[in-house]
This record gives sequence, structure tokens and C-alpha cells, in this order.
Amino acid sequence: MESIQSVENLLIKQQVPFLDVAEITNLEIYASKNKQILKWLHLQKNEGDEMKENVIHYLGKEDEHINDFINQDNIGGNSAGLGLALTGLILRGDFQNNVAIAVTGAISENGDVLPIEVLKEKILIAEKYGLPYLIIPTKNAEEAAQIQEEQKINVKILHVSHIDEAVQLINEMNGKNK
Repeated sequence: MESIQSVENLLIKQQVPFLDVAEITNLEIYASKNKQILKWLHLQKNEGDEMKENVIHYLGKEDEHINDFINQDNIGGNSAGLGLALTGLILRGDFQNNVAIAVTGAISENGDVLPIEVLKEKILIAEKYGLPYLIIPTKNAEEAAQIQEEQKINVKILHVSHIDEAVQLINEMNGKNK
């Protein structure tokens, strides 16, 4: 299309809901295709499988809620890893949460929180649903601050580099000091 604005106008005219329209380069298109080819050849792990393995390793056991989530048809990427691991800890009784919090972040098998993609859309979704807090990877903090400023986002964005920091933040938000 001619411009981002023309794409947005077309989507509005067709009454297609959208959060944002972004221009992508040929490099991004071909990198994505190359990544998919490596997965088909079993030379690279599927991000969902890697997320599942890392969450299971971190929690020390396989959990039914992880399998239920991963086995959904519309799951792609690994950015739900932090949320899944936190849910596993809550289900195990390690801590509680009564505060509405959005969470995004990939995790390593030892609980390090890894950066994610499509952050802008995740921030916009958190705001759309009125969530007061969003926990993100520390490596995405600078990008998040820029997005928050540009979009005038009214969500408090907190960043962590390890799942233990997320647990500590959530405990503090719930009035518990651990």
C-alpha cells in the first residue's frame, strides 16, 4: 500500500479492529521465513516448545495448566513464559496475587526474563483492558518507555530481569514483604 495511513483507512472502512499498523522491511520478512524453514528442518526449536520446556524446567515439574495453554491453536512465540511460570508458582502455593497485572516475557530455564517482540501491541492491549500494571523484561524497558511516551499510555510499566523480581514486585503490590 502507499502508506501506513492508507492501510489504517482501509481497515477502518472495512470495520476491521486493529491496534496498530507497522511497516516491515524485506529483511524482516525473509528473516521470518528463514526461521520457519529452520523449524521445519528441525534445526531450530519451535518457540512454544522452548517456552514450555523452560517453564517446566524452572518449576521442576510439568503442569496441566502449561499444557492446556500451549495446546491452544492460537499460541505463537514465547512471551507467555513469565506469565505461565508465575501462574505455576501461584498454583503451587508459593505466593498469591489479588491485583490485576498484565505480564509478558520469555524465560530461560533458570528463570531469567528474556526480551520479547511486539511490545507496543502488548502495551496497547494492557491499556485497552484497563490493566493498571504491566510487567515486562528489563531488556525491553527502554523501548517501553519510548512507546509509553509516544502513545500517552496510562499503564504503570515495571521491568524485571528474573522471575524472582516479578514475585517480589507482585508481593509488594499485594502488601506483602518477602
